[in-house]
Amino acid sequence: MNSRYLIKTAVREYPDNTALICSGVRLTFRQLDARVNRLANALLDLGLRPGDRVAILMKNGVEYIDTDFALSKTGLVRVALNYRLGLEDHEYVLKDSGAKALIFGRDFAKDVAAMRGRLGEVERYIRVGKSSRDQLAGEILDYDDLLAASVPDDPGVETDETGLHQLTYTSGTTGNPKGVMISEKAWCSATINILLNYGPISESDVIVNLQQLSHGAGYFVMPYFIRGATNILLDFNPLKVFETVQTERVTVLKLVPVMLYKLLDTYGQQSYDLSSLKHIIYGGSPISRPRLVQALEVFGKILSQLYGQSEVPMCLTTLSRQDHNFQGTEEEVKRLESAGKPCTNVEVKIVDDAGDEVKPGQKGEVAARGDLIMDGYWKMPETTAEVLKNGWVYTGDMGYMDSKGFVFLVDRKNDIIISGGFNIYPVEVEKVIATHPEVQEVAVIGVPDEKWGEAVKAIVVPKPGASPTAGDIITFCKQTGLGFRSPKSVDFIADIPRNPYGKVDKKSLRKPYWEGRGKQIN
Repeated sequence: MNSRYLIKTAVREYPDNTALICSGVRLTFRQLDARVNRLANALLDLGLRPGDRVAILMKNGVEYIDTDFALSKTGLVRVALNYRLGLEDHEYVLKDSGAKALIFGRDFAKDVAAMRGRLGEVERYIRVGKSSRDQLAGEILDYDDLLAASVPDDPGVETDETGLHQLTYTSGTTGNPKGVMISEKAWCSATINILLNYGPISESDVIVNLQQLSHGAGYFVMPYFIRGATNILLDFNPLKVFETVQTERVTVLKLVPVMLYKLLDTYGQQSYDLSSLKHIIYGGSPISRPRLVQALEVFGKILSQLYGQSEVPMCLTTLSRQDHNFQGTEEEVKRLESAGKPCTNVEVKIVDDAGDEVKPGQKGEVAARGDLIMDGYWKMPETTAEVLKNGWVYTGDMGYMDSKGFVFLVDRKNDIIISGGFNIYPVEVEKVIATHPEVQEVAVIGVPDEKWGEAVKAIVVPKPGASPTAGDIITFCKQTGLGFRSPKSVDFIADIPRNPYGKVDKKSLRKPYWEGRGKQIN
């Protein structure tokens, strides 16, 4: 099985269905395939060969899907750059991956011009969108010109399922970004994983992808494509989302919790027909239980959660629509705080520091294996050996599994606060504070303390119009049974900082408290 075959089969089965809608452009499967083939043949004509890395630096758009599919059809390796990152990050990834070509949007022409003299291995530069050529010296190929001069026939390249499909670079919160190697087999397995655990999917479905395609969200295009459904790419704007659901009869939304919060805050401002919506898939960061209950009350029991990471893409576990039960038994309601149960084709276990599986209810590190796991980190054998052991990926996430197989995450291994000799998991504290009626959002970190080594600090964003005090928050935590895990101090800010991947940036939150100490532990 390979991605080229999946694309070819879908085009044969659904040639006249609408495959893609983006910025006023509507393409059938046949039309999209012709564009993809033109680009695939153009890349081969430029001398690129299977196994060569091709980097992508652009925002979501038709050309992004063209490129993604064209690389699948040619055996070229996808290296997707997160456009929200800075110049140094882009340069590092391009050099580390050894990319031979860079396809970039005109918005990034100045960045490419600044890097170009230092990117010796990049032989071909292809710009999407017309731009003044004086920004870039030398030969820059125009994307539309390449397509116009190429042929729409399938390139006919045979790809091996053991070959490399893509390098996905991690966020680099603990050093330089690491290139996660995903094979053709793993990529196809991740696609089947979504079909098995987030379906059924049919040609009547219309999914709106609201997230950046360079990372996890990009996995959701193909499962809907191979079932003849329509993919819509849309920049996030709450009212525009509601309008699109109404006009295009959207059935599925794929988003992150912070987007869901904004939809809830906007809901009811104008009247829209959302009756076609049957599924909201969320993940990527923890979700506030009160906001989740609110979403279930507003949209109905149509939400499902995913939990995965670059090393085990889309997904390790899923909390299904059926398991989103906020009116059931105490045990059932408690599971709203879980990441769900292992996906059909993924094995998950919780292990101690020695790598031994622990009993239900005991905390440890989440480990997973299956056909969709990474082959390792690009050019980093030592780091690979630390994470990939006997076919299991050790995720770095701490949690426990209950007797029914539901996985509860408690924190990242590196985020644990050690206070007075006890391990405190920030997520457990955050979940409690998030239920305070005057709290919009919260992040919990450890700060240096002469007595305890580290002390728990809560960083809180109040709800509009609310004015909670530090004493209010601390008392609330103690009354809810947190005990010694309750914060010793509380700071209030307007917004929680996030990294370019949308995750809470705890590194920047910690910085002012640990500055000048030379280490992030006390």
